[in-house]
Amino acid sequence: MIYKEKPKDFTPDIEVVACLVEFDNKFILLHRQDNKIHGGKWGQPAGKVDPSDLNSFDAMVRELREETGIITQKENLIFYKTFFVSHPDRDFLYHYFVLHLKEKPEIVLSKNEHKDYLLVKAEEALCMNLIPDEDYCLKDYFGIK
Repeated sequence: MIYKEKPKDFTPDIEVVACLVEFDNKFILLHRQDNKIHGGKWGQPAGKVDPSDLNSFDAMVRELREETGIITQKENLIFYKTFFVSHPDRDFLYHYFVLHLKEKPEIVLSKNEHKDYLLVKAEEALCMNLIPDEDYCLKDYFGIK
C-alpha cells in the first residue's frame, strides 16, 4: 500500500526516488525488461538511493542519467512529495520529483533495465500496465480522482 502520511509501525529500510519528466504536456514512461521486478510493466525513471548518493536529489540525477541518458542538475529537479510505501516484506520512502524540459529529450535507455519508452499524457498512462502504485502517484500529482 502507498500512503501520503506515515503509517503506524512504518519502518523503512530503503529510499527510492522517481521522477515525472515532463515535456510538452506529456511525460516519459519506461517499459521494464521482462526479467526485472515488475517486468513488462511501465514506470517512470526511478531507483534506490545508494550509499554513495549524498541525498535523494543526487540519487535522482544519477538515476535519470543511468536509465534515460538525461543529464540534469539537481537544481532543475522539483521535489513534489515523499510517499510511504508498505509491503508485507518491506517499507520504503518514495521521493517523487518533477523535471520540466523545454526541449524533447533524446532518450538513451539502459537496455538491461528497459526495453522501450513513450511520451504520454496522464490519461493515457492510467490505461497502461503500470508498476504497482504508479497510478496512485500520477493521480495525486495531476489531481485526478
